[in-house]
Amino acid sequence: PRLLSQFFFADERVTRVVAEINGLDAELDPQQYLVLLNQLHLSQAHLLAILERIMEECIPTQRHSRDYLVKFPEELLVDNLGNHMLFAAECLLAGTFLEVEEEDGAQLRPRARNLLCSLELVRTVLREQSLSQPGSYPEPVRAVLVQFDRLFAEFE
Repeated sequence: PRLLSQFFFADERVTRVVAEINGLDAELDPQQYLVLLNQLHLSQAHLLAILERIMEECIPTQRHSRDYLVKFPEELLVDNLGNHMLFAAECLLAGTFLEVEEEDGAQLRPRARNLLCSLELVRTVLREQSLSQPGSYPEPVRAVLVQFDRLFAEFE
């Protein structure tokens, strides 16, 4: 029932799906590749939802303002904006085509890199915390969560 335990298992799921995708030849089995991509999307959404709950519990007064979200279309907000932002960041870093002007892309790539590096750090720190003291959030954990929340908001 603890959030850190839930995070640990959700993180394991994401890691397992990524490993399966990396070990698959998409050209030989395109159907399985699509199945795994869908599983990755769902497992990342679940991981981000748990991470959101952890931040609400751990750093509720230190969260970055999300007032700007009123500018986004309602269908994006209902359909897990965080997962869309994570996907966009991954695409920017991979050089995958996104409908972004080159100048905007040049500004967004460093932010995407910072966001994804911060997410990896959060995943590492929370995994370690879940294995050592799953019921507490010491200052180093809080610090990486605050940084991730700020970087995520800046990228949004």
